[in-house]
Amino acid sequence: MKKLFIFFVMSIIYFDVWSQGKLKIQSKFGLKLGLGMHTITGCPVKTHPKSTLMGGMWVQLKISKSWTMQSELNIIGKGTAGDNHDKSNYGDYFLRLSYFEVPILFQYNKKKVYFEFGPALAALINTGEYTDRGALPFQTDLYPFSNKDFTFNLGTGCVFNEKWLVGLRLIHSLLPVRKQLPGTSHQVYNRGIILTVSRQISFKSSKNKHSEDLE
Repeated sequence: MKKLFIFFVMSIIYFDVWSQGKLKIQSKFGLKLGLGMHTITGCPVKTHPKSTLMGGMWVQLKISKSWTMQSELNIIGKGTAGDNHDKSNYGDYFLRLSYFEVPILFQYNKKKVYFEFGPALAALINTGEYTDRGALPFQTDLYPFSNKDFTFNLGTGCVFNEKWLVGLRLIHSLLPVRKQLPGTSHQVYNRGIILTVSRQISFKSSKNKHSEDLE
């Protein structure tokens, strides 16, 4: 977690220094909220996607006329949920995973629409694994979750105005977050889709006011 925070802070400092240099590259800062549907692969019981929340901050650097680079620091929920508990042939498994996540995204901008892609590194901060049957079909201590999740992000979005943006993002683990469970043919990966709303924060007015006060 500390490494992710340090990495994010260093990214902001680097972006800010670069943006103030001779190239006069523009930088932006904002907040982000999201609602996602997540699930996992390689589960021994039937599940359905689990609704989760995501929230955080982002800093964006314009590197050309059409391209921007964006770094984020988010708290994001992942996992999966059981299916209809009233039917015995469906799973009753519930998994909650919480992460601090730092995506590094490259964005192509075309008028009011943008497309983005890039990796993300997440640190596990909390887990919860439950079943209505009293016992899971495997020993959880023998199959711990990795404390990191390395994912790939692919998304698109729309810019409404200078302050508000709406995006849709697909995420999928590139490396397993847990070794293969008994009775399954796939390793365990996180995957999901997130609908996000972003708000750009501008400090120009406060800076101008401070300059006027100094004068």
